[in-house]
Amino acid sequence: MGLALALERLGALVVEGVTSYAPGETPDALSSAQLPALVIAPEWGGGWPGLEPSALAAGFGRLEARIAQALLFAPVAAGGGTRGMLPALAAVIDAYMDALAADPTLGGALIQPARVQVRIGVLPYGGIDYHAATFAHEWVLRVAVSG
Repeated sequence: MGLALALERLGALVVEGVTSYAPGETPDALSSAQLPALVIAPEWGGGWPGLEPSALAAGFGRLEARIAQALLFAPVAAGGGTRGMLPALAAVIDAYMDALAADPTLGGALIQPARVQVRIGVLPYGGIDYHAATFAHEWVLRVAVSG
């Protein structure tokens, strides 16, 4: 198990009515038919440093990672305003959290359940501003130490 597997499983998270993209499959821009969409983008995690230094012991290592997955809901230019989008966006956030709660360790890729913070606002993606929610994940993974 490792970071690549955890990212793959996060990208495969099934949320009804939402298109999920794995990191290597994320398009540069989205069409309206692809919305709402979930994309993984570590830079959206805020001031987090990314991969943290981890303690390693003979045969076992612990890796702490902070990953952001964004739910791009609708273009801001489509109108409606954030308050107008909030009820529908909240319903999709609830569906996302339900899907994650059904598998909080991403099929065993994490050694403890993911911790997630949610922020609602506007995110730029592919030159377009979207009404969005950012799910900032904190993960703890086991890494094998060879040698």
